[in-house]
Amino acid sequence: MVALAENRLRQDPLNITLELTRRCNARCDYCNHWQEQRQAEQELAEFVGIVARFRPFSVTICGGEPFLRRDALEIIAAVKRAPGWRYVSIITNGWFLTDEKAARLVDTGIDQINISLNFPDERQDVERKLPGLYARIAHIVPWLAARGANVQLNTILMDDNLDDAVAIAERASEWGAQVTYTLYSELPADNHAHLFPPERHARLRQVLAALTAYRRAHGNIANTPWYFDTIPTYVGGTAIPDCTAGKQTLHVSPGGLVRPCAELPPVEHWSTYDPRKVAPVTCTRCFQACRGEVQAPITIARIVETLRS
Repeated sequence: MVALAENRLRQDPLNITLELTRRCNARCDYCNHWQEQRQAEQELAEFVGIVARFRPFSVTICGGEPFLRRDALEIIAAVKRAPGWRYVSIITNGWFLTDEKAARLVDTGIDQINISLNFPDERQDVERKLPGLYARIAHIVPWLAARGANVQLNTILMDDNLDDAVAIAERASEWGAQVTYTLYSELPADNHAHLFPPERHARLRQVLAALTAYRRAHGNIANTPWYFDTIPTYVGGTAIPDCTAGKQTLHVSPGGLVRPCAELPPVEHWSTYDPRKVAPVTCTRCFQACRGEVQAPITIARIVETLRS
């Protein structure tokens, strides 16, 4: 809590997401990273330099698929051990997490391991075009949890898996993991096929209420109730302003360019970017958790919950 207070007093970014690469071995139809031409990728020292410049409370390592970088583990360890305190996490599809690599990942001192899971069965393989992926995830998540790692499933909440949302929370409980849900956005690949049609809005509200109840009963859903309560408002067509992207949260491309968020174009190299001087973004085209949870009101209940976690 002291580190968070210092971060807020300095008005430094709360979180910086470092893209190690845009390359990916999955072929999701709602993401176009894997279709892009290969970009220039920074070296280890530059990633550490980003952390030193912005002094974020937390750093998220992602891709593409970050483990397509052969030096991913070295970068994670260097970011974690750089002077100062920060909470470091990674987002991976789980394909490369063998027992040996998972053990080495834990040894970096990483604080949280996020593994993407949109379906509680082999439909995950179909979605990612990676046969055998679900079996790998079903092995490595409890393997990591049994060794004391903080593991979280990352689930995109969309029309396709709405009726599986509670089952994913149950799977997380079985595996000793947490889960966080983020509302689907068409922005990454301009794919509207997974959005909620109007006739599914009532079912969406039912599922969100069930997730809120499951969170209260089991405690392994990381989302705030406010985020779940606000999703139907956004899906119903109400624009939600005041996104903090570019100020409280930054995204840095493999080549070192700052994007306010993963879905907005790059604006400036990290070495000259000043989040205090840039104008707030006016985009209201998504309500993903990376923006919605930052906007969630800070309440006494949230503070107490954080202190207990």
